[in-house]
Amino acid sequence: MDLKPSDRVILDGEMGAGKSTFARALLQALGFELTAEGSPSFAIAHEYQRKDQAQAIHMDLYRLESEEDLFAAGTEEMIWKSNAWVLTEWLSKFPTTQKRLFGSKNLGFRVWWVKIIFSESRSESPETRNIRIERLG
Repeated sequence: MDLKPSDRVILDGEMGAGKSTFARALLQALGFELTAEGSPSFAIAHEYQRKDQAQAIHMDLYRLESEEDLFAAGTEEMIWKSNAWVLTEWLSKFPTTQKRLFGSKNLGFRVWWVKIIFSESRSESPETRNIRIERLG
């Protein structure tokens, strides 16, 4: 995964699959210092800035219930913001916005889809996940 500033990363997977853990590890790999705040599910979004002024936004849309909520919370603006890495969890709840991201080729940024799946042998190895990464745009 060769991330560039302004790329979008869509994290997909069941509750507890590790989307927030993956996002935090990715942000740390990109050089962002993180506090112990965990998932942004209650705050909706956490914004980060490196010393070189690069920015990242980690959003968890689980608590939002409609496309209207997505717009009212200001998250649509963050998704389309061009100068930050944007990592988004639970975008699958919003098919219209997801379709715009997945279906458009001239967005001005690339979209990565990360699917995190519990291992088929979950009862034997509950901490094992399968991760599929695909570049969509």
